[in-house]
Amino acid sequence: MRGNLWNERLETAMRAAREAGAALLAHPSFTVTHKSANDYVTDADRGSEERIRSILLGEWPQDGFLGEEEGESAGRGGRWIVDPIDGTTNFIFDLPLYTISIAYEEAGELVLGCVYCPRLDEMYTAVRGQGAFCNGKPIRVRENAVLRDALVGMSFAHRSERAGERMLRAIPLLREGCSDMRRLGSAALDLCFVACGRYDAYVELALYIYDIAAGMVILREAGGVVEAWPGDAQPVEKSGNVFASSRAIHEPLRELLACVPEK
Repeated sequence: MRGNLWNERLETAMRAAREAGAALLAHPSFTVTHKSANDYVTDADRGSEERIRSILLGEWPQDGFLGEEEGESAGRGGRWIVDPIDGTTNFIFDLPLYTISIAYEEAGELVLGCVYCPRLDEMYTAVRGQGAFCNGKPIRVRENAVLRDALVGMSFAHRSERAGERMLRAIPLLREGCSDMRRLGSAALDLCFVACGRYDAYVELALYIYDIAAGMVILREAGGVVEAWPGDAQPVEKSGNVFASSRAIHEPLRELLACVPEK
């Protein structure tokens, strides 16, 4: 019964993501303001969130809603967790790697995820216990990887000076331990790229739950592992310190990250 309701909510999430994506593609101009250092918001972000909220709560009015731009509203059911543009800087500079990220949480557990990249027209979806998909086709992590041959997504924790310094200390170890690294600028898309085998792993610090919630569901359903960095006192949902990979390289990558000093 719950699975049926989750699938119905996924259909709503996919419709909201596609409509928001179409609006972003058609957006002729936008204004940019700073939320904080190195963190931007546009009127397109706000418009996207309003559109998504209207569709989701119009269909499921009992649910709560947490959006990056307008914050949280309580509900009697579960909770939608939404990033209306994950990769706003990419959007501002007309780089195609930005996404709409929508997750649903019930009783404190993430149960579905939908990540849509409008410029690639790729829709990643998952419902807990039902596998992961891209444009309706099943996806899986790349299981034959070894760490030395792995391609790892990463970023520079630009929102936090302390986390950024910790990330910089990790880079030499990653450079020595894996094949190469990439920075896309959208955490949701990074997680989906691990899920479909384009990456072998993704590591980043100081993210927010709306950055990662949908991608976490998708990656886990694709056979991957998502957890906090070694030594963290909080789970990844609280810390935002993401260590995501295929199971094939999970332990050697954990050992590598455990060598990164926090200070």
